[in-house]
Amino acid sequence: MDRSVYPEAAARIRDHIRRTPLVPAAPTLPSSVPGTLFFKPECLQVSGSFKARGAFNAVLSLPDEVRRRGVVTASGGNFGAAIAYAARELGLPAEIVVMTGSTPYARARISGYGATLHVIGEHWDLSWEAGKALAAERGGALLHPFAQEPVIAGQGTIGLEILEEMPDVDTVVVAIGGGGLIGGISEAIKQRKPAVRIVGVETEACPTLHAARAAGHIVKIENFVTNVPILAARTTEPINFDLVERNVDELVLVPEDEPKPVAEWMWKNTGLAVELGAATAAAAVLNGHVRTRPGEKVVAVLCGSGTDGLGL
Repeated sequence: MDRSVYPEAAARIRDHIRRTPLVPAAPTLPSSVPGTLFFKPECLQVSGSFKARGAFNAVLSLPDEVRRRGVVTASGGNFGAAIAYAARELGLPAEIVVMTGSTPYARARISGYGATLHVIGEHWDLSWEAGKALAAERGGALLHPFAQEPVIAGQGTIGLEILEEMPDVDTVVVAIGGGGLIGGISEAIKQRKPAVRIVGVETEACPTLHAARAAGHIVKIENFVTNVPILAARTTEPINFDLVERNVDELVLVPEDEPKPVAEWMWKNTGLAVELGAATAAAAVLNGHVRTRPGEKVVAVLCGSGTDGLGL
């Protein structure tokens, strides 16, 4: 993607999103973790996650006559909420399909923003097929949650903000679902600071990009059970796979039983209520899956808010 798309996206969405701060984990950081850890709390973003960045950039990039017909998407929850929020703010109709495993919290947010909610499909790709059918039947722009350039560019604005606030950052850690977040962040950062290490994080049950990298091509993960359904995209798309292969230095896997206690730790020690996807990225650092060294500056992106790890 062209270098200019990221600052253009930042300018386009500036009045619609929050610029989230970098929050130091210290003094609560366990002494067993070398380096200095910071959190980029997109859990504080409008609509509850980083997805608002891509949602607004995608919707605002549509021609006026297309946008007026409304928008349709399928989502694990966060992109649906972001599109619903953007549609409400811009006065547009929205149809959102979510997986059967999506949380009540996510569904309530989508309905609360005024979108029409449909619960279809055990996995995201099945929900996406339902979304495509809805768009064909009822009209409206079909927006992909992770494999369209305007969406990826919007997510990449996080990378720009990290570099602006911490030009000497060493490592950025990002959880992976379909690959839109890490694709945008990694490309935006590597275009400007190629030496920054980008680490992608998946759960052991659904290692979509890890398996694709090992195979040398896109794969589909079958017959899995995960504790982190928000990250459970069974496959990725060529644009995301290409960005990951070009820009992501390491892919690590986190055991399924680790995100929940880390989400509890985050709430008790930082006051941040993060979803299990965000807790997966934090767990990768806090539990040593991402190797760090003394003095290393590490940023873990907390992709979204939620109570799924808190038992609420």
